[in-house]
Amino acid sequence: MEITLPKKIDNSEETINSSRIVVIGANGSGKTRFGTDIENRYNSKTHRISAQKSLTMPNEVSTKSRVRAEAEFMFGYYYPESSNQQLKHLNNLNNKKCNRWGNKPNTFLLDDFEKLMVLLHTEECEEAIKLKKVFNTPNQPDVKPITKLDRIKNIWQNVLPHRQLEVKTGIIETYPVENPESNYNASEMSDGERIVFYLIGEVLSVPKDAIIIIDEPEMHIHNSITKKLWDEIESERPDCTFIYLTHDIDFATSRQDAYRI
Repeated sequence: MEITLPKKIDNSEETINSSRIVVIGANGSGKTRFGTDIENRYNSKTHRISAQKSLTMPNEVSTKSRVRAEAEFMFGYYYPESSNQQLKHLNNLNNKKCNRWGNKPNTFLLDDFEKLMVLLHTEECEEAIKLKKVFNTPNQPDVKPITKLDRIKNIWQNVLPHRQLEVKTGIIETYPVENPESNYNASEMSDGERIVFYLIGEVLSVPKDAIIIIDEPEMHIHNSITKKLWDEIESERPDCTFIYLTHDIDFATSRQDAYRI
């Protein structure tokens, strides 16, 4: 995808065509504002994951309508008052800075873990209803749906093979591989385990052909699994453009074929 980068010191602009961009710089060098600038330019197709974010995973969630869950996940709020879908999308988009970023897009503590979980469980519920309809319809092929939660679970367990995830109604549980009976709510997982789940879920939940900006993609994650995690996430979303903002040289070099700044 062609992306026009923020202006340089000499006020010139550069447009590049790449599915991977890595911005590497010291603390305070302007990486977050670089990402915010791109989000402002391509607001309708960009999903930015802040370095400052809450890792509080809800114990359980309730489902909502699919359109509400998607809007709250992407924009932080849902405007139901208009039946005009285009106008509703514009209202959500125009208020994204306020509702998702608290009018402080560079410094606000992003708190959307619950919105992510609501969206994931809503899709899980919808797919179960569809499967029930197929089951009750004669001569329909018996095809098992693969949901986002299924895909998250597969990646999460590949990256963290010592743990397993179990999906229940509105709840995610986890347990050690060697002791399935000692299951507990996934909200009690370590910071690293929760951030891995969160990052996979965020990327898998964005619309097709999105620009995904990840600020400090290595945060809370052990060096031994960081490359594998992002390799697997990227392989699930070949349609998307990934922009990484990092100060970690090892991570920057792990993104092969990336345009580096």
